[in-house]
Amino acid sequence: MLTPFDEKSIYKNPKAALSENSKGRQKQIKQDCYRNEFQRDIHRIIYSQPFRRLRHKTQVFFLPKNDHICTRMEHVLHVASASRTIARHLQVNEDLVEAIGLGHDLGHAPFGHHGEEVLSDLSKKHRLNINFQHEVHGLRVVDKLAELDRETEVGLNLTYEVRDGIISHCGEECSNGLVPEKNNKALEKINNRKDALMPCTIEGCVVRMVDKIVYAGRDIEDALVAELIKEGSIPKDIIKGLGENNGEIIGTLLEDLVNYCKANPGKIGLSNEKHELLKKLIDFNYKEIYRSEKVAKYKKQATRALEELFTRLLEDLEKTDRLRKDRNLLPDAEVYDVLDKFIKKINYSEKEPNALIVLDFISGMTDNYVVSCLDQIFVPKNIV
Repeated sequence: MLTPFDEKSIYKNPKAALSENSKGRQKQIKQDCYRNEFQRDIHRIIYSQPFRRLRHKTQVFFLPKNDHICTRMEHVLHVASASRTIARHLQVNEDLVEAIGLGHDLGHAPFGHHGEEVLSDLSKKHRLNINFQHEVHGLRVVDKLAELDRETEVGLNLTYEVRDGIISHCGEECSNGLVPEKNNKALEKINNRKDALMPCTIEGCVVRMVDKIVYAGRDIEDALVAELIKEGSIPKDIIKGLGENNGEIIGTLLEDLVNYCKANPGKIGLSNEKHELLKKLIDFNYKEIYRSEKVAKYKKQATRALEELFTRLLEDLEKTDRLRKDRNLLPDAEVYDVLDKFIKKINYSEKEPNALIVLDFISGMTDNYVVSCLDQIFVPKNIV
């Protein structure tokens, strides 16, 4: 019989997280004869429906027609790959960083960070007792909403360490010298990205740092293609200190990350010089790309799309008793069949508000499907 390889013989770093020491899953499952627990999590993530939908979710630019513009799918692949490189040099668990890297953005809404802001506002407007942030919602996705093909139960039932890495990756924060959180965290009780604190493993800290390194340079490349910026507008000290293109930027920062970590055992970070340049690059991206007038123009349309869809689906759930009666009052749209199956699959209790159902449903949509739903519901169709 095949057996999982001996992690102790490969991951020599005393701080490496070994799957045999995992805090386990919420539900016990039968031991696998040839994969360790973190390898199983990799597979549970990449075979899940939320992972597949990342291919049509915004990284920076909405609904790109150019196949070479980065989507959320490519971003998580980039993070997982770069994190494995770092883990190998530090002799910490490569499977764990890959699982966290692949799963860290499963909680993202359609239309990227802007969609996240819109859904956050809607959740407050409807007095939902949640704080819609993609890190926190990511845990809800893998615990309660994600589906594997034709399995009867929802949720991926991942290990504690992977779930912790997802909710603690804090994509918007750029501190340095990361040290794993030592205190136990009740992950399901966390309602705010700040309360998630640092990841509990060194591997989670690797992903948290690599996430920033990977998106900063990649977004520059896409902005050049979209003609939001010109090569000459990138600050010269960034080019001199990090490189002229995404490959050079990532290579420079990953090398610096390895050197810093080897010189500072137990910490994940960059040298002061490179960390300041990374922050400067991210600040440049915010000013010239994410908050540019051209992007802002489309943000208004994305806001209207999500708000209109949310309001309409909520009204329709209310007047049809969660689609259980009077379906003839609704447009002849396929989205209602999809929503009906979703409600039954998740098995919401009667105490859970309809607004939560709609929030969960829309947050899982791709950019394309939001547009399709609007077309199905609001655009008149020919009868003959």
